Amino acid sequence: MRSSDVLVGMPPPRNRPDRPLPPELGPATSHGYNCRCVARHFGLDPAPYGELPACSLSERQYRKLLVDAVKLQDKAKRLAAARDVAGAHRTYGKMREIAQRLDRTDLDLAAVSDLATVCYSAGDLRNARQCAEAVLQVFKVSTTAIVHYGQYAEIRMIEGSREVAERVLISLSTEEGDVAKARELIAGQRRRAALRKDEGPEQYPPELLDVHGADELELRIFDVRVQIAAGDMAGARGAIEEILTALDAIAEIDEVRGQVAALRAMARAERARVRQAGGEDADARADLLRLSAQHEGRPLAARASIELAADRAFGGDLPGAVAAIVAARDELADAGLTGDVAEASHALGTLLLFTGDVAQAREQFEHAGKIWTTNADIPGLRRLDVALARCAMAEGDWAAARDYVTRARESARTAGDWSDRLHTDFVAATIGFAHGEDLPAVLDLLLPLALAAAEYRFEFTSPQARTAWARDVAGPATEMLMALLAQLQEPRLAAELIERTCAVGAYTGVEGRSLDLTGALPTLEVGAVVEGLPLVALGSVTSSLPLRLAPPPALRWSPSSPMELDPWLRLAAERYRLPRAVAETVETWPSAKPGRETFLLRYADAGHTFLTWRTTEDLDTVHTHPIEFALVGTVRQYLDAASPTPREGESAADAVRRSLSEDAFGSFAGEQRLARVLALNLLPADLVERLRRAADGGNRPLLRIQPSPSLAGVPWGLLALPDRRADHVLEIDEIGSCFDSDERVLDVTDVSLLAPTAIPRRPPAADGPPVYLLDPRIPGQSAFGELGSVLGKQDPASPLIRHLDERIADGPVLPAARGLDLVRRTDTDRRLLAELLAGPCSRLVFVGHVSRVRDEYGAQTALHLSCSADLPGTAAPIGPHRPFTAADLALSEMDSMPTRVALIGCASAGDFGLAEPFGVLLAAVAAGAGLVAATVWALPTSAAVPGSDPMSELVIAVDTALAGQDPVTELCAWQRSRLARWREKPEPATSPVFWAPLTCLDATDDGKTWVR
Repeated sequence: MRSSDVLVGMPPPRNRPDRPLPPELGPATSHGYNCRCVARHFGLDPAPYGELPACSLSERQYRKLLVDAVKLQDKAKRLAAARDVAGAHRTYGKMREIAQRLDRTDLDLAAVSDLATVCYSAGDLRNARQCAEAVLQVFKVSTTAIVHYGQYAEIRMIEGSREVAERVLISLSTEEGDVAKARELIAGQRRRAALRKDEGPEQYPPELLDVHGADELELRIFDVRVQIAAGDMAGARGAIEEILTALDAIAEIDEVRGQVAALRAMARAERARVRQAGGEDADARADLLRLSAQHEGRPLAARASIELAADRAFGGDLPGAVAAIVAARDELADAGLTGDVAEASHALGTLLLFTGDVAQAREQFEHAGKIWTTNADIPGLRRLDVALARCAMAEGDWAAARDYVTRARESARTAGDWSDRLHTDFVAATIGFAHGEDLPAVLDLLLPLALAAAEYRFEFTSPQARTAWARDVAGPATEMLMALLAQLQEPRLAAELIERTCAVGAYTGVEGRSLDLTGALPTLEVGAVVEGLPLVALGSVTSSLPLRLAPPPALRWSPSSPMELDPWLRLAAERYRLPRAVAETVETWPSAKPGRETFLLRYADAGHTFLTWRTTEDLDTVHTHPIEFALVGTVRQYLDAASPTPREGESAADAVRRSLSEDAFGSFAGEQRLARVLALNLLPADLVERLRRAADGGNRPLLRIQPSPSLAGVPWGLLALPDRRADHVLEIDEIGSCFDSDERVLDVTDVSLLAPTAIPRRPPAADGPPVYLLDPRIPGQSAFGELGSVLGKQDPASPLIRHLDERIADGPVLPAARGLDLVRRTDTDRRLLAELLAGPCSRLVFVGHVSRVRDEYGAQTALHLSCSADLPGTAAPIGPHRPFTAADLALSEMDSMPTRVALIGCASAGDFGLAEPFGVLLAAVAAGAGLVAATVWALPTSAAVPGSDPMSELVIAVDTALAGQDPVTELCAWQRSRLARWREKPEPATSPVFWAPLTCLDATDDGKTWVR
């Protein structure tokens, strides 16, 4: 045997080893060189090295086998790409046989690392891990051999296999919740990639140098998966968009065209996951439909159809959803993708359980479980236990349900995955609560997880993601907790939970002011404007802004009492790794005027709606009341029928006509019936009795209310005060039996809104002239159009103009003008507003259009100033006009609002109706306003009652009150005078539809608690 035959296929070692054989090479089946008989090349004793058949191959035989191995690898890759898992396995097996005949570790490692990827994609996690770890183990041995022989060039041949194997381990670590391990592996890959690039093409082939950056983009996709596992959905979302943009830039390069196509599919699948988690269901569906269409007939399309099946089921097409999942599962089974088959069975079981078919659901879950067991898929087996626990619970087998969920909880704790721990603990609490045994133990489990779920909401930057998390995770936990606290008779804990729920802060987290109101347009993603629906243009206000909702700070219950929730919060932080530190402590009560009792009411929606109330004279005595969902539904039904706010598809004129009908605000009987229905459902007897008792003292109490989203449109001062409660459910014609008179809330109290405790505030502007923005002309809108004049034609003799002239006679106003020139100006845009508010001013009075997008996200209300579309802002233009949003105010350099502000426009106090109560009302408070006058529904213009001008009356009353000593008291007194006139002469011109929606958000006495 000639030494040249021995060393065919690789360059001979340059130097004879000058060290004994390392012990780890002795038992190895291969030394990482082409054959063991290299010992003969150096005249060494071959006994310790052994000899393999490769030693006897001729050069021609060696070359042929090498070519065959390369062909087999190409074939196996094609089969794997086509998801022919079984075929890929067989072909890689043949390649390994040749690699062993050649004693070529590099070929064997290439086959095994590729097999790791194939197994992982098929869901065979056990073999994927074994293959990947085997590659890394052999790599260590091969590296030792390389050093022993001095043949360092061989490292290039096995480096790629190590990278492939590690990427499989990155995926496995991410799925198992070992985020630290995944990040460590990714960092190692990047470090080695940088070293290879430093060495350059003289040392490494192009495929290891990542010339076009495709490998780095794949690592970035792995980063995204790690971010998702760590709960950073916002960071993941932004990273995915950047990755897709980068992939677009290299998509036409021939060398990476195929790799880019695969990476695009990966990135879009991850984006669909993030969008689903973030509540962007329509966008997630679009991603899945695109994947399904682009990869039709391939497993990726089958996976997408499984995800889409849930939408079909919830849309009412359960048979179609089941058929789609079964068809997709068959495709995946034919491809050998057992992991995806398990996912399909789990999805099918979930649908069946939802429809009540427990037996069939269990069969599907158990089918998935068999696969997960074979594949050693630990997260999958955790999901199996949760699913089987739900099945057992549905059948009333509480012991089995507890056993299953206990195993799932132990698995989640072992894995260290906080989100899985939160989920499995919630299932355990659900079982305990449903069974009704040992409710204190259920509280010990449920209260910390509900607090943690509520806190994690604020880690999302996207408002859609926060809303989805609140709906799907935090909301159900809080609903169950409130029901449990009621059973355990824990009113104080329930009240504190309501206080905390209501304490959500403003949008913060902006690093520097990023919107210059006088500069260039920012680059923001803005959705298309729908023809004929101009207000839809506001829909993307917060979709891509650097705004984060402030979480509640630490709260203080009263001067003599801390929050009982505090130790529970500490337990939640410890158990679920809450990510934020506790901020400064903020008081939950405002200052009270001496001798005047102040009532604090906070409503929170959690399935039912819950009210907590107390007074400043007795802060430590708490009253908590549940209001059944059906009763709140009745309130909304009656209020929606009477409110002049247009319904979907209804014109403003039709809405006003409906509101002024006999059954609504057009007659005293209709309006009184509404006031009584609302009061019977929303005001508990103990509160009514205490209000009357406080008023009997001769000093009118102050009622301050923070409504829940479901009650944002309630005109609280108008509510009638019942004299007794019925002992049965009343018919509509029986409600009068609970009342002896027509006493209203306004008759006994003054009423104002209560700001969320955690709204951070800037100092207000210095005192100075008043600023008036009255009925601005909106570009592209006629005086009679949808965004036309709200005050109508004014002349020097009009009451409003005379009032303004009197103001001007008393002192300067801004902008400097005579009264008539303050109305319908064309220059009252955001630039003028910023200029006027940059100097001292005592109050801002805006009268005009306020729009709210018809969805559930925050920061999407807007003032319509005279802003042209070319001015910077976050809302899409409506023709030649761009609305000025709450987000614009939060992002702009407009640092301070005056201490008193009036926002007289349609539902300008509608912030509380949003899932995140931060529109123009609370944006003004965050900017420094201590008191804001606003309205809870759309204001009809004076055109609704020819011959009268109720809109001007309201503006005059508001401006007068804001200039006075106590605006809340003065405005409530004005409303009482309107109520007296309505009782005396009930006609359209005196209807509460014009004056009852007016309210004040009074934060004057709260600012001491939380200043930024």
